[in-house]
This record gives sequence, C-alpha cells and structure tokens, in this order.
Amino acid sequence: MIAYQPFLSFLLPLKIVEIGGRPDSVLLSTAVLLGGVAAGLANLGWGMAADYLVARGGRRRALVLVGLAGTLISYTLLAHADSSRELLTALVCFQILLNLLLSALIATAADEVPDRDKGLLGGVLCAAAPAGAAASVVATLPGMSVNSGLLWTALLIPAFVLPYAFQPNYQCQRDLLQHASASALASEPHAFLAQWIVRLGLQVASKTIFFFAVYYFSETIREVGPSTIAQVALLAALVAAPAGLLLGRLSDRNNNHRSMILLLIAGMVGGLVLMALQTNWLHAVAGYLLFACSAAICLALHAGYSMLQLPAGLGSGKGLGLLNLTNTLPAIAVAGLGAAIIPQHGYRTLCWILALIVTLAGGALMWPRIGARRRQGGTSAAKRLS
Repeated sequence: MIAYQPFLSFLLPLKIVEIGGRPDSVLLSTAVLLGGVAAGLANLGWGMAADYLVARGGRRRALVLVGLAGTLISYTLLAHADSSRELLTALVCFQILLNLLLSALIATAADEVPDRDKGLLGGVLCAAAPAGAAASVVATLPGMSVNSGLLWTALLIPAFVLPYAFQPNYQCQRDLLQHASASALASEPHAFLAQWIVRLGLQVASKTIFFFAVYYFSETIREVGPSTIAQVALLAALVAAPAGLLLGRLSDRNNNHRSMILLLIAGMVGGLVLMALQTNWLHAVAGYLLFACSAAICLALHAGYSMLQLPAGLGSGKGLGLLNLTNTLPAIAVAGLGAAIIPQHGYRTLCWILALIVTLAGGALMWPRIGARRRQGGTSAAKRLS
C-alpha cells in the first residue's frame, strides 16, 4: 500500500499539476491507462516466471528483494521527470518493477496460508491500508513538495518489506493436484471467471475514485484540499483495518464469504450515491468515507475469497496474475470515463455510473450460486423422472 497509494492517488495528480501548471484529467487518464496495461502484463509475466522458478526449487522471497530494489529505483525516475513524456515513461517503469514485488508477495501468501484462514488473510491485507493512508497524509502535508513526498514514501517501503522478505519459507499449503478449495464450486472454471468479473467491476469503481478524488473535491467542494482528503482516507483505513480482520475471521468460521462481500458492496454503492447527491462538503466527505472504508474491506476479503477459487493445477503466480488483471484492466475504463464523462457531464454523473457498475458486480457475485442451484434442480428433476 505504501509503495503505490500515496503516489498514484495523490502525488501523481499533483505531479501533473506541477508539470503543466493545472489539473489535467486527460493526461491523468492517459497515465492511468498506460500504467494499468503495464502493471497487468508485468504482474502476469512475473507470476508465470516465479511459478517456473519455484517449480525448480527457487524462492519467491528472492524476487521480493529484486522487486523492492527496482521499485526504489523507479521512484528516482519519477522524481526527476520534468515533462509529460518523461513522467509517462517513468510511470511505466514504476508499474513493471512494482508488480514484480507485489506478485511475489501475494503469491507467497496464497501458497503458504491454509484455505481455512483465507478470510483472515483478506483481513490482514486490509490491515495494511492504514500504513498506506498514513504515508499519504505525510506525503501531502502543507509545504511538502511532490519530490519530497516521493522521497519519504521511498524511505518507508523497505521498513515494511524487508522483515517479510527475510522470513524463512513455510510449507506450501496449496497442492496443485487437489482442488484449491473444499468447495465444489472451486473445481468449476466458471466460479473463477465469476470472481474475475466481480473484482473487475469493483476495481473500476475503486480505481476511478482512487485516481480522481483530488480533482473531484477540488471542482465540487473547493474547500477540501489534498491534505484533508488524505486525512479522510486515513480515517477510513483506520476503521477498515480492525473491521476487515473481524469480518474476515467471521467469514472463515461461518463460511459466508459471499454474504460479507455483498454487504460491503452495498456500502460502496451507498457511498457513491452520497457523493453523487452531495450538497455540501459534509455529504461529500461522508460519502467518500463510506465508499473508501467499504471498498478497502471488500477488496481485501474478496482477494482471500478468490484464492479459494483458484482452479486445480493452476500455479499461484499465474492464477493471481490473471486475477490481478482486474486490478489493472480497469485503467482502460478509468481512462475512458475520465476523458468522456468528466469534461462533459462532471463528477456527479461519474459517481452514478460507478454506483451502477458496483451494483452489477454484486449481481455477478451470485452467478455461481444461481448456476449451482439450477444444476441441482435439473439433477433432482431427472432423478424424479427416472
């Protein structure tokens, strides 16, 4: 979270203002698009390479260290970018190197954490949000330049990554010859596809608000600046962290991962509706707070739930790389929305569109269960006829 949240959500929009002298939603949309494509391809490629390495006795944690070094180098490139072209080039390098780090980190967790604790793993992932939000607050303090924010962020990253990278390797809990989950749905390819579609919709909304929050408040509620937004994001993360751990553990014990995620999807929709209807800064901040908190928990728990849906025989690196495309492909939608909707219709319309997308994602979450019930009904009917 520290490696990308402060930069992508706050420092990148501010860097664009620093270079061009004004907010530029089109340039930001282009940056999101290029960065997203680079991130998606890099994460999948690094994941497949890591699976190959692990199959031959290698270690993912070695790749964590390589990715950390590359990420820190890319921060230097971002700090020295003085034009749009240089910024976009540095951003692509940043995404490629950062995703080596992220791919190795998440695949290691998928391999080593037992299925019975995947919900808790999602909660732990959510607990990382306060660190990213706190780093965003520091990076946007009044008087802090963009390059100073990049420097402080880069100094924080190794403090969190190195202790994990130097841990001993634990026994792999995923047997690729067995089903990845005790659930019968996990053996069906459409279950993984359904989770892919759900996460794609959730990430389109999350990434859009993530990238355009600074511009949303500057154009609709002018008295709310970047520093205040970062503080609200920190508050949302502080609420989300313990809530995510609690809900993750409860979903493991009660085996109701899907119901928890649906509840959080409703929270995301409610936050977006408030942001669309806002009449003053209090409504706007409340909507943003509700959305940010719900989205942080929802995406974290969904990550753990999706690990249960990895098809048998699919390596963790490749499987999570395919799933990670739902984190990066939304860049295309974000770029399209930023270029087509915002200039002509504004941010209120954007929020309504995102609320609809999240609602459809909630419907897609029920797809495997509805299909399973239909198949069960068809089987029962066939037995009665026979």
